[in-house]
Amino acid sequence: MMTLLRQKTVLVLWFVIFAFIGLIVVEWGADYSGAGTNAAGDAVGVVNGETISLQEFQDALRRIARQMPQEQRADQALLVQQVWDYYVREIILNQEYERLGFEVTDGEIAFYTRNNPPQAVREFATFQTDGAFDMDKYAQFISNPANLSDPNNQALVLWIESTIKRQLLEYRLQRMLRGTAQVSPNEAHQHFAEANEKVRVEYAFAPSDAADDEIEVSDDDLAAYYQENVADYEHPDQVKLEYVRFPKVASAADSLKIKKEIEQIRQEIEAGADFAELAGVISDDEGSAARGGDLGFFGRGQMVTSFEEAAFALAPGELSEPVQTRYGWHLIKVEERLEEESGGERVHARHILLRYQPSRTTEDSLRSRAEVFQEQATAEGFAATLAASGTEATPTNFLRKSQAVPGISANTTWLVNWFFEEELGAVSQVIEDDSGLWVAHLVAKRPEGVAPLDELRDRLEPLVRAGKKAARAAARLEAVRGEVGAGATLAQAAQNAGVEFHAPEAFARTESVEGLGRANAVIGAAFRLEKGRLSEVIEVAEGSKRGAYLLKLLEKTPVDEEQFAEQREQVVAQLQAQREQEAVQNWFAHLYDTAEIEDNRHRFFTF
Repeated sequence: MMTLLRQKTVLVLWFVIFAFIGLIVVEWGADYSGAGTNAAGDAVGVVNGETISLQEFQDALRRIARQMPQEQRADQALLVQQVWDYYVREIILNQEYERLGFEVTDGEIAFYTRNNPPQAVREFATFQTDGAFDMDKYAQFISNPANLSDPNNQALVLWIESTIKRQLLEYRLQRMLRGTAQVSPNEAHQHFAEANEKVRVEYAFAPSDAADDEIEVSDDDLAAYYQENVADYEHPDQVKLEYVRFPKVASAADSLKIKKEIEQIRQEIEAGADFAELAGVISDDEGSAARGGDLGFFGRGQMVTSFEEAAFALAPGELSEPVQTRYGWHLIKVEERLEEESGGERVHARHILLRYQPSRTTEDSLRSRAEVFQEQATAEGFAATLAASGTEATPTNFLRKSQAVPGISANTTWLVNWFFEEELGAVSQVIEDDSGLWVAHLVAKRPEGVAPLDELRDRLEPLVRAGKKAARAAARLEAVRGEVGAGATLAQAAQNAGVEFHAPEAFARTESVEGLGRANAVIGAAFRLEKGRLSEVIEVAEGSKRGAYLLKLLEKTPVDEEQFAEQREQVVAQLQAQREQEAVQNWFAHLYDTAEIEDNRHRFFTF
């Protein structure tokens, strides 16, 4: 039993680090030593005065990196982010538990360790009999001091105790917050009504189908919209960048090398190799490779021209010469040909694709170009280097802290944060991702405030135009409303006006209704109507069904009070659990929002 749990060490250490944030996958083999310390010290972060040192952060990264299996690996950026989230959350929670005076005694931990192990431990095969948790096996392990001489078993027990302590603290927190999450009888009834009260309506819909050039948006329109929504355009401290990208593109020599490889594969197939087996092993088209390169049937116009011409020139069982497309080099084998009644033709084909890949020589040359550009930009200025090299730069909008550079990579938040500490004109190091290399430059900084109208013009113009289109659609329905008021049916008036008419099945507030959607202004208006009455015209300028709506309530099915009485306890319990969860989430969100968090990860990690 002393080494019985050795095979579970990976899982145990994983839970030790991420007991609060669950399982994730990470990249191993990466360098977790960081970029080195500097004048800023070795604090990866500071949370409400409590420091996360570089050493402990690196230790956590290395511990996981050594233990996780190969098949569960992803990128370093994800691991750095998850370890950071763990530390921040734990520090904030522990500080608050201490402030609230929450304590867990050693006796409580010992009792629950012996009698109520965590669910993850219950799922260990070591502690199961016939697939079910066996308390006797667990008790025999936990009560035997000899087991603790094994480091792996020690790690397991420490994790169990740590997890139980956390669970007990969480329970005390939930008990404290439960008093703020009470469900009143009226709330329970309203919740039940939203799912069970139904209405049946008919409605006319006038779509926002005016062309853009039919709708004029003036400067006064933009200014009015901006003033009405100015609070939406407040921003924190921001930086603005521009960057030069050096894409990883295969050279002509690389393409010729791929062509030679595809010619060799063709020779192997002609010599007797199975096309489908080779496709499954070597084709770069992952979707079809899993099916032996099978593309199914396709007609003319469904593939790129060169591929299509080659495929339709083949007889069943025939193998093509190498075919070049923008994706790479292909071999095509036609399985069947079908003549259609319409006179068209379809083929059933397989293919093997070797994509264009830049060689190591090409990538080395690309990196040299990027490094020369970066050195010159640092020494002579970014703009001068751009002009001398004939290269074009891509500008960004203003970016806030911890925001990624749009169009580059999600793993560029560290770079944006780095620029907040630099002076205007600063040039980044050469950054690399799967698609290329790039060098960024700090163009501008601005303090928190409100974005000016001129900067937002391109963003606001479509919103104002959408509102005007909806208003034009609404004018058509006002005429319909007047006609119904004069005695016409809604269906007749809609037909006369050339707008849509619909009569959907009865629906509840929580249901999605075809043509109306879910939980929006139109649905809300339907439940506020009295039977036989028309709504006001409702303008919708956002979403997929933009335009104007005019509703008439045909029938309302009230709540079945007897059914509610039968289900009251269940509804209250469901709402109570939901409110308690929301209370905990809101409580922590408030703690996080008010915490003083200094994030220095960008000084040590490129993530």
